[in-house]
Amino acid sequence: MTTIRTGTDLAAVEDVLDGITAHGERYLSRVFTPRERADAGDDPERLAARFAGKEAVLKLLRPDRSDAVPLTDVAVVHDAVGAPVVELTGRAAELAEAIGCDTIAVSLSHERGLAVATAVALTDR
Repeated sequence: MTTIRTGTDLAAVEDVLDGITAHGERYLSRVFTPRERADAGDDPERLAARFAGKEAVLKLLRPDRSDAVPLTDVAVVHDAVGAPVVELTGRAAELAEAIGCDTIAVSLSHERGLAVATAVALTDR
């Protein structure tokens, strides 16, 4: 049976700025992949949108409470024309495989200090 899964998240740009201010490179490397940072140019608004995208994808994947999924296992990067796409590795990829999910679509937006993301996928399990 094919089902549709969705996830949505809202992130404050100020929270990303606070993380960068308080923890610098340690925060950036624990939350974002090098490719995400390059695609976003380390712009806090764009990073906040990617953070919201990661959280939206995790909501879609629905890991157990005891299941630790590193944020860097979910990457929201640009495709060849600049549209956001999701790349999964590690535990996030395992969760997607377990529910029969090949592709996750994501939409990002940011304005006035807030970033929002919605993730959608078809699953066959």
